[in-house]
Amino acid sequence: MDAKQPTPATGGEISSRVGIRFYRYRGIIKRYWWVLAITVSLGLVYEAWVLFNKPTRYVSYGKLSVRETGGDQNSLARTNDPSWYGTIVKTIESPAVHERAAKNVVVMRPDYEPLANSVEVTAENEANTYFFKVTGAGPNPEFTQFFTDRAMEAFMDMRREESRDMMQGNIQQLVQQSEAERARIEQAQAEMNKFVEDNNVPFIEQQAEQIAANLADARKTREALTQEVNLYQTLDSGSLLNNPGSGGGGTKRPGTDNDTRADKLSDKQQELAIKEDELKERSVIWKPAHPRYQLLVEEIDKLKIAIRVLNDQAEKGRSAALARLKLEVIAKDKSIAELEEKARTFSKIMAKYSTLKQEVQRREALYNQTRETHDKLLLTNGVPEILAFQQKATIAIKENRGVVKGLLTGIIGGLLIGLAILFVLDRIDDRLASSTEMIEQFSEPILAQLPDVADSRTNAGLPLLGAEDERYMYAEAYRSLRSSLIFMPNQQELKTLIVTSAIPNEGKSTIASNLAITMSNAGARVLLVDADLRRGDIAALFDTDGRQGLSNILRSEVPWQSCVKTPRGDKLHIIPRGPVTNQSSELLLLPILQKLLEEWKTTFDLVIFNTAPILATDDTPTIAPNFDGTLMVIRASFTSARLTRNALNALYQRQVNVLGLILNCVDTDLPDYYYYRYPKYYAA
Repeated sequence: MDAKQPTPATGGEISSRVGIRFYRYRGIIKRYWWVLAITVSLGLVYEAWVLFNKPTRYVSYGKLSVRETGGDQNSLARTNDPSWYGTIVKTIESPAVHERAAKNVVVMRPDYEPLANSVEVTAENEANTYFFKVTGAGPNPEFTQFFTDRAMEAFMDMRREESRDMMQGNIQQLVQQSEAERARIEQAQAEMNKFVEDNNVPFIEQQAEQIAANLADARKTREALTQEVNLYQTLDSGSLLNNPGSGGGGTKRPGTDNDTRADKLSDKQQELAIKEDELKERSVIWKPAHPRYQLLVEEIDKLKIAIRVLNDQAEKGRSAALARLKLEVIAKDKSIAELEEKARTFSKIMAKYSTLKQEVQRREALYNQTRETHDKLLLTNGVPEILAFQQKATIAIKENRGVVKGLLTGIIGGLLIGLAILFVLDRIDDRLASSTEMIEQFSEPILAQLPDVADSRTNAGLPLLGAEDERYMYAEAYRSLRSSLIFMPNQQELKTLIVTSAIPNEGKSTIASNLAITMSNAGARVLLVDADLRRGDIAALFDTDGRQGLSNILRSEVPWQSCVKTPRGDKLHIIPRGPVTNQSSELLLLPILQKLLEEWKTTFDLVIFNTAPILATDDTPTIAPNFDGTLMVIRASFTSARLTRNALNALYQRQVNVLGLILNCVDTDLPDYYYYRYPKYYAA
């Protein structure tokens, strides 16, 4: 048998578990209330003993405060740090201040020397203020006031001495720091001068400016050449001749033949246009064979040839000019690259020089700042004290013994200890109270949950179910158990059942009896056999004669038919246990029991055996393998989960078919059982 793996709990399950946990704690408090009573009483007794033995003391109060004016900004800024207040409090309470105050007391008042260590001094920062409350507590009122004043004076003297020591240390540190900074300035200045001398920085500065100007001119010239190259690449020869002044960004390039060719081309084009117009006019009068017409045509052809020759010459000139311009661009790129390389070299040198110069300036600034701090510290004669006396020690009054506080401490402390003990007891207690806890502990199904009806118990015991039983929830729970058995899956035939439990007093006899009654009410012929041969009480529950029963039958003293009782009509048959015997295991192992079971299975629809608790005797594990199924009864808030698990393991070792669990005496006030009010609502 393995416990189920836990699954993530939903909101409803969490609420139910919280309610069950609250129920368990409420129950454990009801059971062990005396633990809380004892622990609270012990707490009160302890606090009373402490108060009784607490010596009478007198307290005196003094105050220190932060000055509203005075002190440097750094000192005042520390007052905004919460840790500063804690440091002041610890210093006032420190042994050093106490020892200094005790020495002052001995010097000023030798008669107080025996009381020098009898006063306890504490301090606290009043919330959200700049005030420190100093409290002295001791056995003598006059000395307590006197010592409290001496403690505050000792603290202030210590502060002043620390301030002077700090000032001397700071001055010495500043002198050393200024000397070190001066040496660093000289070293940085020497490095800068050497770099200037080695690299001729003034000359490089001039050269850098000249190179920058030359580089700007070269880039401008290259841009113009690039524009002229683009122009020559986009214009054809005719366009170039028609725009002889184009080039270099729209400026005319002198010394070229473009102007002459352009004039010739223009003349030839004009002459061609005139000749073509003349040919057009003469073609109306002259025929093509006319000599003058043919002469005019020849002249037009010659003009076209001349124009084509001029265009060819222009194209050759454009190609030559474009090649020359590209060479000029390449040469200019090379010149720019050389200038840029020189500029980079000079830039590195100047950057290094600038770094050295800035280092010298930084060192000089640090040196000047150190000297200013040193001079200011000398002028102000150290850091002014920001704490001052606000109020001298008051007249000592008797200390409140704190009776109410002590009693409350005893009550709360005792209550907490008691709750801790109850918590441990709850952790140890593994008794199950609800189906939720059973599901967490066992993998077997829960066939029924029977409510607690202890209020219906009489002097004769808990009454069995009647025909018109007014315990509606109780009766419906048995009907639910009946349905669970009738419609149980994977069970072809359930003719013989055992009802048992792990330990005594779990209610198995009552459950077996009521189950038999419920089954017979449904029309089944039921035989209820009391097989608990030591303490069976089925006969007493039905108020019938039990002098002869199963023990007589197993000894073959009487036939079983003579022992059958029918106290509830002809459907329900009962066989009492008979005379009590200590040889129940031997009797139940007799072969006659197997024959009886076979005979009863043919005679009755259902045979129910009420057997002894599993952990009390070996009776149930001995006979259970011969039955179709076994029901395990668990009494809520009574049965240990560990014991129930041991009992189930004993059954599983004998290959017993455990049908499921029955949770008895459930408290319907638990959150799991709010629905139990519905059967009463629907009762006739």
